[in-house]
Amino acid sequence: MRIKSPARLIVCLVTIFIVLWMCYNFVIALCTGQKFSILGNPIGSGITNLVVAGVDEDGYRTDLILLCQFNRRDNKLSVLQIPRDTKVQNRRTDKKINSAYYSGFDTLSDEIQQVTGIQADRYVMVSFSAFRDIVDAVGGVIMDVPIRMAYEDPTQDLVIDLKPGRQRLHGEEAEMYMRYRSSYSQGDIGRLGAQQELYEAISKKMFSPIGVLRMPSVFFAVSKHTDTNLKKGKILSLMRDALVIGRENVEILTLPGEGKYVGGGSYFVPYKNQTADLIEEHFVLN
Repeated sequence: MRIKSPARLIVCLVTIFIVLWMCYNFVIALCTGQKFSILGNPIGSGITNLVVAGVDEDGYRTDLILLCQFNRRDNKLSVLQIPRDTKVQNRRTDKKINSAYYSGFDTLSDEIQQVTGIQADRYVMVSFSAFRDIVDAVGGVIMDVPIRMAYEDPTQDLVIDLKPGRQRLHGEEAEMYMRYRSSYSQGDIGRLGAQQELYEAISKKMFSPIGVLRMPSVFFAVSKHTDTNLKKGKILSLMRDALVIGRENVEILTLPGEGKYVGGGSYFVPYKNQTADLIEEHFVLN
């Protein structure tokens, strides 16, 4: 069907977007007690450090760890990917950071601070089902799968089956892509790079016009399947802040380091000097 007036269609879409934006800010004002503004309240000058972690089915180990800093002063969002096998100092037999959450978020936060120097007091623990729902909520993402991904683990009820090539990944396929660990030429470093590309694709989709329209679905996906110490009003506020910050001011980084065998175990050992330089350049210390 031919559109008789493209200009009228554009005006209609812009009007819908403005109305949705006004409604979004009205809901945030109700939930947070902020003064309602049609254009949205200013970002302000605060710093919010938030840990977003993907937990396995037993709810104790974190398969992915992201340290996110909402910097309202400089209008940017910095995200640091921390490998699950990062070596930390603790009293546990297991010196990997992914086992810290077994002792609670405070332990995980302390070990993230040990590695980065940044203390985070807010968290969102994302289950695999929540991750699938979030990806589905934004309509899936286009990814170029670099290699044949095939793996089965009956103990985790995990089946990964992805063919290489450019394709749209919905929630279930995106989970396969994220969790795949084998056959990368650089081992876990390759996996981290692939995961970073996935996060960037999800971020790009969320900041697109269609992604903004799908934000209510993303919010409900986050609220339904996650464990967090954020109130719903704060989640809405952070989502709004991210939209105001804009995709061009979002940085997705990876902790510098390398894989090593230490005491018979396989670890990711961070480069202390490079990590300190990265944190100084891209984050604000507590």
